[in-house]
Parts: sequence; structure tokens; C-alpha cells
Amino acid sequence: MRSVIKVQPLADHKLILEFDNGERRISDVSHLLAKPVFSFLDDPRYFNSVYLEYGAVTWKDPDGNEVDICPNKLYADSLPV
Repeated sequence: MRSVIKVQPLADHKLILEFDNGERRISDVSHLLAKPVFSFLDDPRYFNSVYLEYGAVTWKDPDGNEVDICPNKLYADSLPV
């Protein structure tokens, strides 16, 4: 299983990710906004508050709940930088 060791939010719901194998990749997560659990990420204040929790890209929703994305899924859906 992959782990993300660094995450940087970009405009247009994109993330620069560094994985535990040293690869840097870019991921467009805008498609997630259609899912109710991720819809709060349309607000840049929330999207830009991204952090890592045990190697997973994570946000806190408006109610304080953690919402994350599987690192393997992010790796598979991202492109090399």
C-alpha cells in the first residue's frame, strides 16, 4: 500500500502529492465534489486545509469529521509531475 508523505493543494481542486516511493504526482480530485461526503471541498478554505493522517490525504468537514482518500486510489488516478 502506498503512503503520501507530502501534500500541497493547488487551484482547481488539484493536489501535488509526494509518495513514499519518492514519486511526485498531480491529482485532480474535482470529480469527488459530486459526492455528498466531499461536497464541502468546493469551499477553498476547506480544500486548502488538507493534511496527512497516517499517509492518507485528509480534510475535516464542517462538522469536524475526518474525510480521507485512499492513497492507492490517488496514486492510480494521478499523473507524474
